[in-house]
Amino acid sequence: MMYRDEVIWCDGCGVEITWNPVVVENRFYCCQDCAQGYSCNCGERMELDEELRNSGAESAPAQTGYQV
Repeated sequence: MMYRDEVIWCDGCGVEITWNPVVVENRFYCCQDCAQGYSCNCGERMELDEELRNSGAESAPAQTGYQV
């Protein structure tokens, strides 16, 4: 796993990017939707992931509707 010393924020929605960003013209985006100017739900997904980690449920499969 690669760790970064700097925090990367999405230039579209402002969410903290803790995964590989989408880079367009030297700007960082959390997803392709933000890179294209559309709204996204990455912030909601991050909150759900954090809740699962904090509850100790990370070993249980999440029912988020996202495919990994």
